[in-house]
Amino acid sequence: MKVLITGITGFVGSHLAIHLNSLGYEVAGLSRPGSSPPEFLSKTKLWSASEDGEGFREALTRFRPDVVVHLAALYIPEHRAEDIAPLMRANIQYGTYLLEAMQEAGCNAMVFAGTSWQHYHDASYCPANLYAATKQAFSCLADYYRDAHGLRLLELHLYDCYGPSDPRKKLIHHLQNSARSGLPLPMSNGEQRIHLLHIDDLTRGLSQACGHVLNFSPAHRALYRLPSPEAISLRELVTQFNEANPGQPAQIVWGKLPYRKREIFSPWEEGEVLPGWAPHITLAKGLRNICR
Repeated sequence: MKVLITGITGFVGSHLAIHLNSLGYEVAGLSRPGSSPPEFLSKTKLWSASEDGEGFREALTRFRPDVVVHLAALYIPEHRAEDIAPLMRANIQYGTYLLEAMQEAGCNAMVFAGTSWQHYHDASYCPANLYAATKQAFSCLADYYRDAHGLRLLELHLYDCYGPSDPRKKLIHHLQNSARSGLPLPMSNGEQRIHLLHIDDLTRGLSQACGHVLNFSPAHRALYRLPSPEAISLRELVTQFNEANPGQPAQIVWGKLPYRKREIFSPWEEGEVLPGWAPHITLAKGLRNICR
């Protein structure tokens, strides 16, 4: 199988490339101009593709992938006015150029990432923020290409993920910094329940989705989710982190920060889980591995 990954230089994309290579798949990637690929991707074919459409056609026509995995996105939980244009370019315009290049090149299978944040109050669609709204906008655009050009689409609505050597400034990163430095970390009251999925379980789900979409008939689409073994509160997450790291516990100041305006306190769990997939790595095991 030949798989083209957008966002391949990011945390999820690079781990997916490693996993697919281990399965014997031929992997290539699209990255934005100026991005720096990790050293382990030095032998992977990479094309530069900009938000104004340059590079997509060349990559699709020369590599001829069986499946495109679209992971590239800009994540901003609470936007300001100056964030609107970058969000539109990264999450809507970039993906639309990709869809156009796919139909021109005759590649008609895509796995793409949505977000559980598209389901505020557990609704079938209600975006919690502008980021989630742009992800839905791309989904609607993809549906046009499905109907007009017979694309096969598998949409995965994802939760947060974690794993070793994660460079993203996410909660686990901040907990690690607090543990190492001994400095207090201000947080909200921590009542939010979240699904936090290990990167190995996530990449396994993405690779299985590639097999699923190739079995779809033309113009078919499906939507699934990839949850962790169980949803836990942020307070429970901190407790498990400190249990995995007893010598250097994170120092939390609970209630120091306010909740977001559209905070999600219970994760969306109404959608169907990807058939044939289940998470294998418990949070306790995953945290022990990254705290060693």
